[in-house]
Amino acid sequence: MRRDNLARRIDPPGPGVPVDPTQLAATAPAARPELARVYTALVLVQLFFGALPIAVKVALRELSSPALALIRVAGAALLFHVLHRALVRERIRGPRDYALLALYAVFGVILNQLLYITALTLTTATAAQTLVTAGPAITLLIAIVLRKESATPLKWLGIAVAGLGALWLVGVGARTGNALGNLLALLNVAAYSVYLVISRGLLRKYDALTVITWVFTFGAIGMVPWGIVPLSRQIGHLSPTTWAVLAFIIVLPTVGAYWLNVYALKRVESSVVSVFVYMQPAITAVIAIPTLHETVSARLIPAAVLIFAGVGITVWEGRRERLRRGGAPSPAEQEMVEA
Repeated sequence: MRRDNLARRIDPPGPGVPVDPTQLAATAPAARPELARVYTALVLVQLFFGALPIAVKVALRELSSPALALIRVAGAALLFHVLHRALVRERIRGPRDYALLALYAVFGVILNQLLYITALTLTTATAAQTLVTAGPAITLLIAIVLRKESATPLKWLGIAVAGLGALWLVGVGARTGNALGNLLALLNVAAYSVYLVISRGLLRKYDALTVITWVFTFGAIGMVPWGIVPLSRQIGHLSPTTWAVLAFIIVLPTVGAYWLNVYALKRVESSVVSVFVYMQPAITAVIAIPTLHETVSARLIPAAVLIFAGVGITVWEGRRERLRRGGAPSPAEQEMVEA
C-alpha cells in the first residue's frame, strides 16, 4: 500500500502512540529559509483562491455557469492527468474503487462547481468567499452525523457559532436581493464537505494525486450533459480576455493551488496551513471593490467574525483531541487546508 498520499503525509504515528507535535509534518521542522518559501506558497494559494470568484464573475459575462463549470473541470482533469502520468502512474485497483471515485465526483466536483459558479451569478464575490470559510464547521457537522467524528461540547459550540454566522450572511443577502446566491454558496460548501468526509478511505489507499485526478475525470464526464450544449454555442464568441481568465481559473486556483498546498503540507503542520485560509475573504474584497465595484455591507462583517470564530473553535478542538489521542487530521482540518 502506498505511503505517499496527502493524508499519510500529515498523519501522526497512530492511535495509542505518544505524539510529538513537531512530528506532525511529514519532514523535520523547516529551516528559516524553507519556512519563508512555505509561507510564500501559502500566501500565493490564498491569492489564487481569493481572486477566483472575481475571475469567475468576469468569465460569466460571456459564458453560462454550466459551460464555465465544464471548461474548468475538464481543463483541470487534463492537467491532473499530465501530472499524474509524470509523477505517480498509480492504477486504480478494482471496479468498486472506480465507482467510489465517481460518487465522490458528484459531491466534490459536479455539485460543488455548479452550485459555486451559479451562486456567483446571484451574489457578490466577497459574500460567496466568506461562506466558503464556513466549510470546516459544516464538514465537522456532517462527520459527526455520519459517525466519522466524535462530538464534544466545544465542537458543537463551534458549529453553532459558525452556523449562526452563515445564516446571518444568508439573511443579509435577503436585504440586498442576494439571498438565493448566498444559499447556493452555502450548499456548495456542504456538498464539498460531504466529499471530504466520504473520501478519506480512498485517500488512505491511494496517492492524493491519483484520487483527485480521477475525481476530476468523472466530474468532467458528469458535467458534459449540463455544459456541452451552452459551451458549443458560446465558445466561438469568447474574447481574448475571457480566454486568459479561463487559463487563470484552470491553472492557478485549481491545479496550482493544489500543488502548492501539497508542498506546504510536506513541510509544516496542517494547522499552520489552515490559518492562512482566513485571508481569502479579505483578498476577495480588496480585488472585488475596484474591479467589480462591489460594496462590502457592514452587516457582512459580524457574520464573517462569527464564521471565523466558529471555525477556529472547531479546528482548535479537533486538533487538541487529535494530539491527545493520536490519529489522522480530521475532515474539518482537511477542509481548512483544501478550502
